[in-house]
Amino acid sequence: MLRLDGAGRAFGRRPIFSGLDLEVASGARLLLAGGNGAGKTTLLRCLAGTLALSTGRATVAGHPAGSLAARRLVGVALAPEQTLCGGLSGHDNLMLVARMRLPRRQATAAVARIEDELAISEYASVPANRCSAGMRARISVARALLGDPSVLLLDEPCRSLDTTARMLLWAALDRRPGLTCVIASHLAEDRPRCDHVLAMPARETVSVAAQPR
Repeated sequence: MLRLDGAGRAFGRRPIFSGLDLEVASGARLLLAGGNGAGKTTLLRCLAGTLALSTGRATVAGHPAGSLAARRLVGVALAPEQTLCGGLSGHDNLMLVARMRLPRRQATAAVARIEDELAISEYASVPANRCSAGMRARISVARALLGDPSVLLLDEPCRSLDTTARMLLWAALDRRPGLTCVIASHLAEDRPRCDHVLAMPARETVSVAAQPR
């Protein structure tokens, strides 16, 4: 589902990662570990297609990362506490994305389902800029799940979540066994929920298969 061949990214003369060969099978979960500045977010952005690789190639289900065909398959929550439209309510943030992916009637139903699944309904009418960091993170993850993506890219999704919200997030992922996930996380408790841990910065060959859950 996800593939990197000889992938590398540098900023100026500073290499972030290089020579990375990566295959992530459908339904598998890969956790990116490493300290601040290790390249976790950079790798996620390259997979999402919002940042070009310096060397090598990235594909999503065989489509070049960032192409329209690839973006249709990918749900993304990078900097989940910071990327909502602050003047819109949580519900309207979700509807904005749902309408880009689905017809109106389906979009309305999909938003209602995800609000219920991640327990967002009670504050969905509140403007995002008045929500706590944890509320915004939960809405951002919900937004990434809209449209039933095949691939989910999450950057520190549990950082601002309390225990209940973390359980809701992992339960939502468990209900989607075919969903391929790449998750950057500092939390040790997230590691057992994934099939493989890739320590960044990385220069290696990695193949990740889905394990029974």
